[in-house]
Amino acid sequence: MEAIELNKKLIEAFPELEQTYHEQTEWQEGEGTGSHVVYGGILVPTILALIKGGYYPQTKKFFDFLEALLEETDEYADDVVATTVIEGIIMDTIDNEQVKPLLGVKTLAVWEEYEKWMSEGSTR
Repeated sequence: MEAIELNKKLIEAFPELEQTYHEQTEWQEGEGTGSHVVYGGILVPTILALIKGGYYPQTKKFFDFLEALLEETDEYADDVVATTVIEGIIMDTIDNEQVKPLLGVKTLAVWEEYEKWMSEGSTR
């Protein structure tokens, strides 16, 4: 999957993010802006704002979307979900245990793999 297609999936799933998407990409490479930049700059802050506000149930639709991306088993999408979205949320979320029940099987596996990696003292 290319960045354009992965970015399009985000906007199709969440039309409420379209304006932010255009604001984030118009000064970069437009629709060709890398998905790590798009998902890290739009989806991660959206999810984090809900988590920090205590709106855990409202994050479910976003985690369901991530689960669907992981189910496609696309290398690029998997990398964006794992290293940009999941890592970004874990690094900035105080109570990860509140989030875990909202995750699908594949998303939870990536989440727990990252937590294990961090607990072993790994750094990027």
